[in-house]
Amino acid sequence: MARIAAIPTPLTDLVRPDAIPAPILPWLAWGLSVQRWRPSWSDAQRRAATAQAIPNAKIRGSRAAAEAVIADYDPRITLTEWWEAGGSGVPYTFFVTLPLDGLFDTIATASFAAELYRDLVRVKPARAHFTLRQTVSSWAALPLFPIARALRADRFAAATIGPFDADEIKLQTEDGEPLEGPDGIAWEDQ
Repeated sequence: MARIAAIPTPLTDLVRPDAIPAPILPWLAWGLSVQRWRPSWSDAQRRAATAQAIPNAKIRGSRAAAEAVIADYDPRITLTEWWEAGGSGVPYTFFVTLPLDGLFDTIATASFAAELYRDLVRVKPARAHFTLRQTVSSWAALPLFPIARALRADRFAAATIGPFDADEIKLQTEDGEPLEGPDGIAWEDQ
C-alpha cells in the first residue's frame, strides 16, 4: 500500500488548462466542448481557448458569441442584423461583412472566409442565417481647382425583399444553413 501512495497523482492538474501537460490538453478541450481549435495554434493559444470554454459556452447562440469570433479574426469585420440600417429586413438573418481595403494577403483568401464561416456557424443562434459578404473600398486623392460646375444628383430606391414565400423552402443542414449543390445553388424541398 505504501508503494501505491508514493505514486504521484496530480489529478487537479488534469482539469486546469494552465497546468495540464501539453499532450493531454486537446482531450481537456474536447471534454469542455471548445468550439474553435486549430492544430496550428501555439501552446499558449490552445491553453487560452481551453480556459475560455466555459465563459464561451454561456454566451453561445447569441450575438455576443458571433462578435467574439469576429473579433478574433479581424476587428474590421462587421456584423449587421436584419433590423439594423443596412440589414436585409428579413427576420433572424444577418450579414457579416469583410472589408477588402488593401490587405488582400490574409482576409481575402477563400480559406480565411471558409474558416470564419465555419466558426460562425458553430456559435450563432440556431434560428439565424447569415450571409458572408466581402466589400471592396478604394479612395484616391484628387487635386482641387476653384472651378464651379453644376451637378445633377439622382436618388434611387433600393428593391426591398418581400414577405417569405412558402414556395421557396430550402433544405437545411443540422446547423440551419441551406444545403447547396456543387454548383452553389440551394436545394429545394419538392
